[in-house]
This record gives sequence, structure tokens and C-alpha cells, in this order.
Amino acid sequence: MKLYIISSENYVRGHRKDFSVVFDNTFSERVIKHVTNEYKELCNGCGKDCDFCRDKFPKLFPVDFKGDIAGILRLPAEMPYNVDDPDEFLPEELPPHDLLMAINIHDDVLLALPKMVKDAGGRGIIVPIEDPNWVSRWVRNKMRDMCRKLGLEVDFPKPFCAYKEGRNPFLDEAMKHFRIGKPKIQIKVQDGIIIDTQVITCAPCGNTYYVAKNLIGKKVDENINVETTAKYWHSYPCVASMEVDNELGDTPLHIGGFMHYDAVEEGIQEETPGFVAKR
Repeated sequence: MKLYIISSENYVRGHRKDFSVVFDNTFSERVIKHVTNEYKELCNGCGKDCDFCRDKFPKLFPVDFKGDIAGILRLPAEMPYNVDDPDEFLPEELPPHDLLMAINIHDDVLLALPKMVKDAGGRGIIVPIEDPNWVSRWVRNKMRDMCRKLGLEVDFPKPFCAYKEGRNPFLDEAMKHFRIGKPKIQIKVQDGIIIDTQVITCAPCGNTYYVAKNLIGKKVDENINVETTAKYWHSYPCVASMEVDNELGDTPLHIGGFMHYDAVEEGIQEETPGFVAKR
């Protein structure tokens, strides 16, 4: 399974050109560091107490996918408001890959990608939306139509950790391969205390590992999400937007939190049937 990623460079503040737009790469860099297991830069929340929790069971649950990265293209962080010629910013062709991940890039460039993905042998495109302003509904509908005609699967999870399975078979396969998407945590409970955790599926930014590690030693009660999950999910921190998304009826950041609440509750329910946690 080969993954090709397109994101933006780091924006260096300075004199901004007229009629330009700036693209933030905070989230995309987290995703890249997560799938390549650069956890020393990605997560330093535990400091000197780091026990390399991401590497606990590498054979059963790999976290290092550097060998599966077909390439990473970083576009300029500042681009014209309208891009008349997307080819100016793209290579003549993309390297062979199965999945393209496009994270917060210009709409005009995004719409130029489906044919290039098809020509490179790709089977699907995933475009996460961590901010309501990232990809318009018109662009999403246009891209779905383009991909349908080319025989490609495409999805726009909003936010990425709320990816829904069951709609796109190949994208489901890819998410399972890279172990990213809607968080799933295996939780071991003994005498009402969480004694071990294992991340089965992680939020693409890597947040789930930090939450799971800090559940160990905590008492299982209805306040586990309010007192523990929320604390560590926030302090990682989640970088999804705090702007209300009209389609979601909430902020992407809150949805990301709910995904982790669900993961913790479901993980405990497997050990303690009937358990319900507060939100």
C-alpha cells in the first residue's frame, strides 16, 4: 500500500502579496510525523518519562510506515487567490501510488489531481477537513463527480478522525493498513482500574496514543472521559478548528473529542459490559 501526500510548506510570516491565500500546515505535519513514526518530534508530552508507547507491539500493531510513503509534495504556503494553471505547482506526473492524501491545499490544485492520480495507478483520494473553510461543498461535489467518472474513490472526512467506514471499500482498506481514522482503543481493566491500553486505530494526528497511555492507572467510573480523556486529548493538543461547521452543527474540534470519548467508552465496555461514561 503506497501513500502519496500533498500538503503545504511552513508559512513564514512576512510581506503578504495582494489577492493571495495562506495555507496552514500544522495538521498535515502531524499526520506525516505520525505515519512515519517520528514520535520524538510529534509527541513530547511525557518528557523524560516517555516509555515509547507507540512501539509496544510493533509486529501486531505497526506504527512506522516510512516504507509505504511514495512521496511527499509540499506546495507553497502562500498562493494566488485564483490559480489559473495548477500545473505550475505540480510535477508532470505523480509517482506510482495507491492512495493520495491531500491536506489543506488550494481548491484549484485539488481539482487537478484526480486524473493525475488515475494516471499514476492510484485507487483513491482522501481529503481531510479540519476546518470548515478548507474545502467548499461545490469543490467536494465537483471532485466526487470527477472521481466517479475515473473509477476512483474519494472521501472528505470532517474531521479526519471521524472517518466513516462502509462507504468506500478501498479507502477502508487503506485506513486499516495505516491504522488511522476513527480511534479504537483496546483497554484492559482489573479490579476497576485500567492496567493496560493498546491503540488499534489512531486519530491521524497521533493524539490517540497520548490519550491511551494516560488512561493507565485510572479508575473506571462515569467520569473517566470528563476527567481523563478530555484532559489529555486537549493537552496533546487537538488542532482541529474551533469554528462551528454548519454541516456538522458543531466544531470539528468537539467532534474530534467525541471520537475519543467513544473510543474509551467502547474499549471499557468490552471489559465491563453496560458501562456508560459522561461526555
